[in-house]
Amino acid sequence: MRRIFDLIEKALVGLAVLGTLCMLVILGMQVVMRYAFNTPLSWSEEVAMLLFSWVIVFSTATGVRQLSHARMSLLVDALPGWCRHWWERAISLLIGCTGLFITWAGWHYVAETLGSTSAAIGFPIEWLYACAPFFGVLLVLFSFERVISPDRKDHE
Repeated sequence: MRRIFDLIEKALVGLAVLGTLCMLVILGMQVVMRYAFNTPLSWSEEVAMLLFSWVIVFSTATGVRQLSHARMSLLVDALPGWCRHWWERAISLLIGCTGLFITWAGWHYVAETLGSTSAAIGFPIEWLYACAPFFGVLLVLFSFERVISPDRKDHE
């Protein structure tokens, strides 16, 4: 199972890098077109916002899996080993519950906005809002992995 999650993580990192590069190219084109040719692009900001949203989802989910996100571990680190082990599992369960809620709420929001389009280029707005349930699913998956193998990072 760890290999599958490692592949998912590598794909997420690759997509985040690709999305960031595309976003930089698009925004660079916007600057050149606006200031060099006095003809701003009408679509660049919407596409950059869409890419940025998905890059944040991919990056944050990867950070949750690697435990590289911001967390307060002063109290957890002070606990004895057996207690820390169970506390880390409880935290992972809470993160998983948060992921379930984000998935549920995000799915409902996507359903409410079905058929809406973006203002400038008219892409389906669900592409933007789908990042919430997708992020929730990733949180559930990665927290599930942490619950069944809470000390994964310590063994690497």
